[in-house]
Amino acid sequence: MDIYKFLKGLEPDDKGRFIHQIWNFSDIEIERTHDFIQRLFPLNEPSALSLNKFYIKDPALIERIRIDPTIENNLIASKNFFLGFLSRNDQWQRHHNHNQLRITRIIKSLMLLVSRDEAESFHQDVISLIHSNALISTKAYEHWSQALGENLASQAR
Repeated sequence: MDIYKFLKGLEPDDKGRFIHQIWNFSDIEIERTHDFIQRLFPLNEPSALSLNKFYIKDPALIERIRIDPTIENNLIASKNFFLGFLSRNDQWQRHHNHNQLRITRIIKSLMLLVSRDEAESFHQDVISLIHSNALISTKAYEHWSQALGENLASQAR
């Protein structure tokens, strides 16, 4: 799979899905499909929790992605797609929900491939969605803050 062409919307991922097709996933598909998040929000390190170890190894490719305005727009659209899912559902606001790990990945990917501003904006949008009776662990807040490279966990609650 050519991650650059996928993020640009020119080629499908290794499962035959174009980026715009993933953006059309239903909430059930988002919840039950576990591999799309790594394609929409790649990192420069392997995931300890993923079997396929999908990540971008080449720093030159990371820079090529960072400077492409179409990819930047698509990453922001992907961010908004996932925020929409989070805003329509609250099951992610429970202990140890896999969507909390997805949030960490998205923050890291936005920091790596778009900007600190986009990563912080996403983080703040997520925080604003959290209900007062949410059961999100302190550890999840810490992971989100660490993804930003800051110690914001105490401010998030």
